[in-house]
Amino acid sequence: MERRSILKYVAAMTGAAICSPLSAANLLNTPTTITGVPTSRQHFSSDTLSHIASIMDTILPKTDTPSATDVGVHMVMDGMFHNVFDDNYQQRFANNYAAFRAYLDAQGFSSLSGDEKKQLLITLEQQKTPSDVYKAYIDVKQQTLSYYLANEVIAENHLNYLPIPGRYVPRISVSDVGGKAWAE
Repeated sequence: MERRSILKYVAAMTGAAICSPLSAANLLNTPTTITGVPTSRQHFSSDTLSHIASIMDTILPKTDTPSATDVGVHMVMDGMFHNVFDDNYQQRFANNYAAFRAYLDAQGFSSLSGDEKKQLLITLEQQKTPSDVYKAYIDVKQQTLSYYLANEVIAENHLNYLPIPGRYVPRISVSDVGGKAWAE
């Protein structure tokens, strides 16, 4: 699947789902940069955050657009776990992520090339029966794409962006707006 198709698909599916937690995170007292990305680790260990960042950069590597970690998506996820997600969700994620990490370590994920990492994740995503490993991967992938699309740098520089919305036009083709999807 093309990266552009993935971004459009995820934007359509998850736009509303992330509004509430992101709004809540913005209301909390979290040290952030001017773009709203947390500046220091808050929830995950340094090792876990580094591992998550590696997975995120496999999902959204640097191309003509910044990678997931270039815009601080891993730090946003860390801040969300610290400030927004409830204990039950955090525990479920921790259990699933432990299985996911063990699976990736068994496959030698950290020593694989970028294309090999990508193929390993694609194979995992195509599993017929969801497992804890699959659930953790999908969770990380959804958060990666959601926070990436909601990032100020991506919204302003790589998507159509209107800081002050104008007239609402319900049906418009992407080609009419320069071939870019709209920022959230």
